[in-house]
Amino acid sequence: MDAIADNPGGFAAFLAYLEERGVLSPEGALRARNARASTNHPADTVLIELGLTREGDLARHLSQFLDLAVPERIPDDIDMSLVDQIGLHFLETNHVVPIAANVDEIVIALADPFLHQPINAISYLFDRSVTMAIFPRSVIAERIRLLMDSQEIGDKALVDPFEGENESDDIDRLRDFAREAPVIKFVSRIIRQAVDRGATDLHIEPMADKVRIRFRCDGMLVPADTAPRAMHAGIATRIKILSRLNIAERRLPQDGRMRISVRGQEIDLRVSVLPSVHGETFVLRVLDRSGVALKLDALGYESGAVATLRKLVQIPNGIVLVTGPTGSGKTTTLYSLLKERDASVVKIFTVEDPVEYRLDGITQLQVDLAIDLTFARALRSVLRQDPDIILIGEIRDKDSAQIAIQAALTGHLVFSTLHTNSAAGALTRLRDMGLDDYLTSATIRAVIAQRLVRRACPRCRRKADGGETHHAPDCPACRGTGYAGRTVVYEILEVSPGLAALINAGAGEEEMNRQAQQDGVVPMSRHAERLIGSGVTTREEVRRVLELGGI
Repeated sequence: MDAIADNPGGFAAFLAYLEERGVLSPEGALRARNARASTNHPADTVLIELGLTREGDLARHLSQFLDLAVPERIPDDIDMSLVDQIGLHFLETNHVVPIAANVDEIVIALADPFLHQPINAISYLFDRSVTMAIFPRSVIAERIRLLMDSQEIGDKALVDPFEGENESDDIDRLRDFAREAPVIKFVSRIIRQAVDRGATDLHIEPMADKVRIRFRCDGMLVPADTAPRAMHAGIATRIKILSRLNIAERRLPQDGRMRISVRGQEIDLRVSVLPSVHGETFVLRVLDRSGVALKLDALGYESGAVATLRKLVQIPNGIVLVTGPTGSGKTTTLYSLLKERDASVVKIFTVEDPVEYRLDGITQLQVDLAIDLTFARALRSVLRQDPDIILIGEIRDKDSAQIAIQAALTGHLVFSTLHTNSAAGALTRLRDMGLDDYLTSATIRAVIAQRLVRRACPRCRRKADGGETHHAPDCPACRGTGYAGRTVVYEILEVSPGLAALINAGAGEEEMNRQAQQDGVVPMSRHAERLIGSGVTTREEVRRVLELGGI
């Protein structure tokens, strides 16, 4: 290892290695060699800035060239005594991070293994051999910034900020603490990272010895970062200030909202605060809809389904429901349906909690329980505004359901959502809410049930001879998960005369499902099987999301 680092020809040998494997052309290798000789910049910086490779790919190539294991991530529990002995200034200057040590060796994370001076200096300091773990420079830089923030906060926050002579002192101290640069930088950074990763939710979870940061990406929670336990009070207060919440309240749940700028794009975040045994835990729902294509075919609906949905959008009156659990894309589908209508010739209202999409030409209203502006009260007012189409964020109770039915009976087209597992389940759910069956059969035109499943990564997911699928753990497109992006699994139930007769007769969900299949409705489980067969997703992913049809 040391011989490679001390060998001035190491970089040239690495370029030859990349040429042999077709990663670099001879011209590209020559450009890299000349650029490094003239600038003396680190090897990874040269290759990336010249556009010859990507960070994640380069770290993998370097690991393979040096016959090193390809690490997944820098461990959260690195040995801080090593950091203290080396010094943060040295780590920042040389872009290295010590990970662990034993009596024979010290393991360090670094981006450029051809810079032999820092490697030799660490080996000399500890009188041990050095084992390298190659990471992208941005990953190294992020960890060093976190270490520096931790040290700065640790110097200032060795005392619990809640300790004080009175509550007023506590609040003033929390405000001052939240204004410290490390706290501001940390909160901004994790929000920016969540947006960059395409996360739908950012979780900030205090634990006994640290603060854990996780992102929900493509429906799955993934570890993102950690912070010292001492930073929790500052992080909590900073988020509360941005969300206009009560920073003195630490015993009751709170809900708020903030808007911040990320790379020039305004991002809305819905904030939920909940007290726990280790302190307040936060969930920030990222309402960044700039990258969402509100088109039915872009969501994953097939051409026949798109034609059916476009027909439903044009009906003059009635109710169209979208059902599914939280996070199944119901709101996105609803707004995609609205986009099919020309808002310049029809009056469209939405009543939501919260307003997740902002669309031109549509009047949007957000309920506010603090001033008693409930769904039911808002809907009554909307009906006096001469609407053509009404979108109700969710039918939550009998009152909102009755107003939706009243709107449909008086000539309006209503879109809304329900939390049920199947399309037929929505019809029995309305009965459970206390609605008369004859009103349900007279007003419900269709029910769309859907789930979101992760797409198999198109770059690395491959099907083996036995039918099982495999993926590359070092694929940059899917971060080694085997999945990239999501698509919709659905069933569309139109209320036929036969089904309406069953509703009026008080039939159960199973009987309605049999009638729906006789009417030609493709069950969600069969649609999922088609996606598995075409390689869009995997059986394992469908089993994670669905409990239908024996899949």
